[in-house]
Amino acid sequence: MQTLTILAIAAGLIALSAPATGQPSAAELEPILRDAQGPFLPELDADPKALAASPVGQDLLKWVAETDWTIPATTYTDYRRYRATGERPPYERPYFAKRELLTRAVLGAWLDGAPDYLDRVNDLVWSICEETNWVVPAHEGPHRAIDLFCAETAADLGHVVLLLGDRLPEEVRDRIRAEVDRRVLAPYLEGPNAYGWGDGHHNWTGVCAGSVGEAFLLLEPDPARQAQALEHVLAQLDRYIHRAFTEDGASLEGVGYWSYGLLHYVILGEMLRSRTDGAIDLLAVPRLQAVATFPLAMALDRTTCANFADAEPSLALPPFLVSRLADRAGAPSLRALAGRPFSFRLDNVLRNLLWWDGGRDAPFAIENTYLAQAAVARRVAQAGDAPVVLVAKAGHNAEPHNNNDVGSFILHIDGVTYLCDPGRGLYSREYFSNKRYDNLFANAYGHSLPVIGDRAQPAGSDYRGEMTIDGDAVVIRFEKAYGLPELREAERRLTLAADGTLQFQDRFTFDGPGLPIKETFMTWLDVQTEGSIARIRSDKGDLVLVGDGLTFATERLEEECKANAKRGVLTRIYAQLPPASESVARITMTYEPR
Repeated sequence: MQTLTILAIAAGLIALSAPATGQPSAAELEPILRDAQGPFLPELDADPKALAASPVGQDLLKWVAETDWTIPATTYTDYRRYRATGERPPYERPYFAKRELLTRAVLGAWLDGAPDYLDRVNDLVWSICEETNWVVPAHEGPHRAIDLFCAETAADLGHVVLLLGDRLPEEVRDRIRAEVDRRVLAPYLEGPNAYGWGDGHHNWTGVCAGSVGEAFLLLEPDPARQAQALEHVLAQLDRYIHRAFTEDGASLEGVGYWSYGLLHYVILGEMLRSRTDGAIDLLAVPRLQAVATFPLAMALDRTTCANFADAEPSLALPPFLVSRLADRAGAPSLRALAGRPFSFRLDNVLRNLLWWDGGRDAPFAIENTYLAQAAVARRVAQAGDAPVVLVAKAGHNAEPHNNNDVGSFILHIDGVTYLCDPGRGLYSREYFSNKRYDNLFANAYGHSLPVIGDRAQPAGSDYRGEMTIDGDAVVIRFEKAYGLPELREAERRLTLAADGTLQFQDRFTFDGPGLPIKETFMTWLDVQTEGSIARIRSDKGDLVLVGDGLTFATERLEEECKANAKRGVLTRIYAQLPPASESVARITMTYEPR
């Protein structure tokens, strides 16, 4: 063993013989991998019957037992429908359903042992290996021979072999190895730096590089080839952990993509640490502590988070991920955010069973937070017995999974979001094209932002805002977000008082006579307006907006929500300000419980 190399890798230090990349070379990795004898998952030494009898095991076996075992067809017609219409679900729905069936069947075969489950595993493996392409149609194109789901498929097939081993027919094991090598291992070795996802700036790097690394460890017997691959995998993952997050640990893609990118980073990192007896330890990087706590900074309550960009509001995170990060990154409160143990990904579900005890009892508090580099602030208060949480953002309009939303904010009271970020639009070809901002959910028109003249915020990194904290107030300067030469200043001031009252003020200064302004607020809830009062209603209480000299009106966005497959209907609350060289909009927002 090369002790100096081992210590350098484990400590997350810079390179020894590969100073250009700051990461270990294949020559340094090969002897470590050749000597490595540790288990990939030491927890697999436990008796499967004992695991099956645990609370999480019982939940998973119930999930397995309720399965309809009909294998869905992944057809040419559905694959090519994306090219014709831009729709993703017709092919992706059966594609992912098939992989979830495989996960259920493997769990049944491993934990229950009934022979019928093994037959289902073989059939599902064979069906997946028969697919022409593991890359989904939305990801076809140059530099996409390995996409997110192709890489994850390879990693999961490696876990099928890990769990069931010789119980699989030899020809099934051989087929897995041959197909994973043809589709993932060999193409990656031929051009590990040919993939756009290798630059580290978003979740794709964590998912793809991590999954590729898992597949090499589980299915490649040659330490030399493993070392060749891992040289690049480790460099890509180092770029990911340092580039995909702001200096204060935030993912501008949102909590859901924070989770997705880290899934395979953590899985591969712990596989390597166990296999090499700690010689390679991705989770030893000091930066991980700040990254790990990001979901805690975005929480609105235990189950809901601020969902800027294309994020979802759910804060139910993969149990294995929060459990392992709670331990390795010193963030015990993450355990409170554990979701359900089910997933279509076998490597995820397996670790939910092995690393999570089923508990969510952890210290958890929502406090004032300011992530300066991410330009996100959270302020908390108490309206009687009701917790009040305000989260606002500045940033710019070219962030990963960008929405045009500089200056937008969310107001969440007693478990209910009254003023919302509308979330992502329906994923389609158009949504990831130059037509993206035609969609209300990515456009500034769908956010709680002013329209100045007839101009909403454009897309691009030049359109930005700056956030500061002034006592109890979150202040956002965002005139640059509009690109209007005559707009000299636009300042949003959000002041949350201790009693939960929110004082909202927007101030605009123009060169010349000014432009009309439409102040806009978005909600999924029912709204009543009467003159200067708007009342947003829920079963728990009402948020009452009282405008200073403003008259409120509403617009229900039914067609836009239907086109984006939303279950509810967004309502836009708005008030008009006439043109003036200086304009101020003041609104007092108070909560009235039922």
